[in-house]
Amino acid sequence: MSEEAVTTSTTSEGTEAAGPTSLLGGADPVQAPNLSFDPSTLPDGLNAEPSLQNFDSVDKLAKSYTHLVKKMGVPAEQLLRLPDAGQPMDEVYNALGRPETHEHYDLGNFNPEATAEYREVAHQLGLNNEQASALFGMYANQVQASEAQEKEAFDQFEVENTQALQKEWGNSFNKNIELARRAFMNFATPEAVEIMEQTGLGNHPEILKVFSRIGELLQEDSVLPGTSTPILGGMNSAQAQEAFNSKMADTEFRTAYLDGYHPNHANAVAEITKLHSYMG
Repeated sequence: MSEEAVTTSTTSEGTEAAGPTSLLGGADPVQAPNLSFDPSTLPDGLNAEPSLQNFDSVDKLAKSYTHLVKKMGVPAEQLLRLPDAGQPMDEVYNALGRPETHEHYDLGNFNPEATAEYREVAHQLGLNNEQASALFGMYANQVQASEAQEKEAFDQFEVENTQALQKEWGNSFNKNIELARRAFMNFATPEAVEIMEQTGLGNHPEILKVFSRIGELLQEDSVLPGTSTPILGGMNSAQAQEAFNSKMADTEFRTAYLDGYHPNHANAVAEITKLHSYMG
């Protein structure tokens, strides 16, 4: 066959038809076939997925997926899947940094036992350590500020009460305070003394007025501790001194009185304080 026969052929109308074209020497590049995409052929309910109905080719589907991944900024395997309503969120919380158990929260210098309830709630809510610590720190600061304000207000209240009593009693202020103290200590138990000290009621003007009046009445009848006549379970000065000497001679009692960490220290101090009130 001649070279001319290989490169051209003549149709019945006399026109020449192009012969075979070399893939390497062709003028236009070969285009890859455009694969069609039919969502109706997908299994497991995907055939009815509305978001897939707009794609008619595989390349469009691939481009859309690639664009979505880039827009999200993370690989698909790193995405979190939220559980259905009512299902536990533990996997999500753990992936976001929640400690394994509530004991693993680090809240700084706060006592773990005192914060156990808060830690449990924080763990149930899925807070990570930074969130739990920041929230608790804010709460602790508010509590401390509130306590400081309450103390300041209470101190101011005591100052104003003292000034009011000083104005009311005038030169008798010290005498009336001593009468109130002796009258109270004549009847008070160690528990009552502790309550007065802890609550600040021992400085309340109305309480002081009541015990000052009681002390005045007892003094008028010569029955106030410190006088010669004991009454109502009280004792005179000599008896109080004798009891004091006996207490301090008791090694066990003296140890409790002098050792601030001894479990009976508070009771020992209260007893000695009461004896001092009788001795005048």
